[in-house]
Amino acid sequence: MGEKAKDAQKMKYGFWLRSDVNQLIEDHKHLKNDDRSAFVTEAIRRYCAELDGERNLDVLCDRMYKIISAEADAHSNRIASLVFKIAVEMAIQNKLLSAGYVALTEEEMRFIRNEAINTVRRSHGFFSIEEAIKDEKRMFGL
Repeated sequence: MGEKAKDAQKMKYGFWLRSDVNQLIEDHKHLKNDDRSAFVTEAIRRYCAELDGERNLDVLCDRMYKIISAEADAHSNRIASLVFKIAVEMAIQNKLLSAGYVALTEEEMRFIRNEAINTVRRSHGFFSIEEAIKDEKRMFGL
């Protein structure tokens, strides 16, 4: 639709404005190269959209909260699981280094893995090489 067709649909209305509001129109209409009519039309459309948004705000906020919470929970659980797996692997490495083992049987490796998992659980995810050495000394009675 061309500009002339849009202008043809316009109708003239009269309404009262306070002088400070009139000054706001004059001060801001040039920012978008609008005339008074276009500026007031856009301002009214934006204000009405804001009012409609406030009316629906409770529904939108509740729905957004549920969506964001579900996403955050899913990501938190995934990250926690990955961090736990990394901590287990680190505990295995620390146990292997502290024991000085190079070649292990499957049964010995399973035992070390289970020990590492239990250690990570007990220590809430932190197990240093020093703690591994102490554990090994305790296991061998040193």
